Order: sequence, then C-alpha cells, then structure tokens
Amino acid sequence: MAPDMNLPNTLAAGFCHDLPRLLQLFEGLGENCDFGVVQRAIGIEPVGLFRFGACNAADIKELLRTRFERLGDAQDLWLDVVGPRREYWLKSHHCSYSSHTDRFADTDGAEMVHAAQVEKTRYLKTKLMRDLARSRRLFVFKGFCDMATIRDIAAQMQPFGPNCLLWVCLADRDHAPCSVKRLADGLLLGFVSRYGTYDGPPSLPVEEWVALCANAYRLWRNAEPPTAALHNLIATAIAAGSCRWTTDLSATTRVLNEPAPSAGVVFEHRLQRAQPVSVYRVRLPVESGGEFVFSAWVRIPENFRGRLVAAQLPGCPSSAWWSADLVSRAHWQRVWVAATVSVEARNVACEIYADGALGSVFQSASWCLERGGRPLGYAIGQTG
Repeated sequence: MAPDMNLPNTLAAGFCHDLPRLLQLFEGLGENCDFGVVQRAIGIEPVGLFRFGACNAADIKELLRTRFERLGDAQDLWLDVVGPRREYWLKSHHCSYSSHTDRFADTDGAEMVHAAQVEKTRYLKTKLMRDLARSRRLFVFKGFCDMATIRDIAAQMQPFGPNCLLWVCLADRDHAPCSVKRLADGLLLGFVSRYGTYDGPPSLPVEEWVALCANAYRLWRNAEPPTAALHNLIATAIAAGSCRWTTDLSATTRVLNEPAPSAGVVFEHRLQRAQPVSVYRVRLPVESGGEFVFSAWVRIPENFRGRLVAAQLPGCPSSAWWSADLVSRAHWQRVWVAATVSVEARNVACEIYADGALGSVFQSASWCLERGGRPLGYAIGQTG
C-alpha cells in the first residue's frame, strides 16, 4: 500500500463497552489465576486474595464457611521455591491455597518475604470479606467441580450478603463459548472454549472471557453492561485528512474486502524480513503529549510462523501492554500498549510490530488511539 492513502474510518468515535469498569465488578474466587490474567489483558490491575492464587473448590467452600479464620496465620503460611526463576510461592499448611509473590529466592530474603506476605494475605482476606458483605461483585470460580460443591460454595457466600457466583466451565456440544445460564438464585454457569496455559507466555481466550462477563452481567444485574464515550484520535485525524500511513521494505500491507471486528478496514500484512520489524505505522497530530493507549485487533492465521505481534508507540516509554496470543489462531484478538508521550509532542506514531518468518502473513483492523493509561473498551456489540 502506498503511504498517505486516505483510508475509511477505523474504530469510530462513539460509545463502547467500558471494559475496565465492567471487569472491576468481577472477582476471582479460586481454582487458578485465569480470570486475573484476563483482567490484566484488558488493562486493569485490581488486588484480590485469589487473583494470582489457586485453591480447589472444596477448600474454597471450607474457607467461606469458617470466614477464612485460619488463612493468614503466620504459622500456617509458608514459602515454596518454584520453577526455573525460583519464585517464592506462598502456601498454606491447612488447605490447598497458594499464591504468586513476585519475589525470588535469588534476590529476596525468605524471612522478609514471608512477613510481608502474611501481612498482605491478612489485608486481602479482610478486603474479600468486606466485598462479600457489600455484595457488589460477581465472584468467579473457573474449573472442574462437582455440582454439589459448587452449590455449597454459592450457599456459603449468602451469610455474608446476597452474593452471586459465576462458575466457568469448558464449552461442549450443548453450550457455546461465551454463553451463560442461570442455575439458581445466586449461581450462574458460563462457558469458554479452553482454559489458560502457562508453559510460555499466558495463553487464554481473552475475548471469550470478555463476552462471557458481559453476558453474565446481563443476568446478574438485569441490565446492559456499562458503556462510555470513546474518543478515537485516529478516526478524528482520518476525518480531518491529517493521518500519514507508512510502511517500508520490511513488510507489505494491503486492504482486504471484509468487515472489521469493530469498524473500518482490515489490513493484511506480509513480512519481508525474518527479524523484528515495524509492519505498518500511522502518524497523527495531537494538541499535547501525556498518557496515550494504542490498541488494534489482530488475527493470526493457522500457518503463521513467528514469535511476536504487538502494538507500539515508538519512541515512548511503555507502562503496560498486551501482545498477541500466538497460540490463538484464526480469531480476532486485541493488542494494546500504554505509554507516556512527551508533553511537548505535537504528533504521535502508532504501529504494529512483528517478529516472524519471511513471508508470514497476519491481519490487523480497527486501530484506535485514546488518551489515558488503559484501553477503554470494544465497540458496542463486540462483546455481546
């Protein structure tokens, strides 16, 4: 594609699902950290007792019954050194609870880490019981469990307040991914196509989880998910004719004749070098610098051979990002990056960056640049 081609709108300004606000209303309640990773993938970092922890269903039930009485005792919690990075994991002697600490045996003293984690666990336990008492969150348990135990977990939540539990299982012939149904008052059942894997970079169906949460919210609150105004600076610049789209010899880009996942056009990118390259870039004027977040949808074909597909704000220090899940093939997924642009800046560049084999092809669409530190949301209808 020639530079400076005047393109149709990407993700237009308007209203979108407010994903940060929506997923802040959910809280993981055990099994493992899949839901916590989903929250990170859409740009939020809430704290929670089970966000990056694990616990089986039977012990969740017992912890709720005893109001987490023993969890947080210094004599009960201990540190285990796990994995090649030698991370300390916090574990309980009396139940299956375990949690990441993000502290490492090669750099952090065990006694200091243990004391800090005991204090943190006590705080998060108190916070969880307060959240249960306020009944403002939809609690999520993901994974295998028998129906009797799940019903007991939902029942043990009720003495705290009128709470609701979302149990997330694997989709099957009778239950499509993203679907949700009500099993009883205070108990919903939802489905995803697969659970997360963590033998490399996290891999899980983030977009399915987002749609699942939107559908669960509808049943839980009998209302549509929260929305917010979306101001896509790329769309505004396209309308004003002030965008400059460029590529170089590292890749070729063309427009495909198919609908984009949110709005606008679909680009097909073909890598011309077997090394990390800037695949396609847009530069647009801004009134001033500050915090920006650039997001786009990408689709990785089954035959793609590569190591990275990501969004970039080149030349700006990144504060957070989510790159493409290369295990997820032939499905649209969103990548994004947040960065701080110099206050004196009067233009911003946004680009898709990739590292793959010569001739590898993938698609991108619905480019969006917003002010702020995290991507706001999808277009209306994307999660439903």
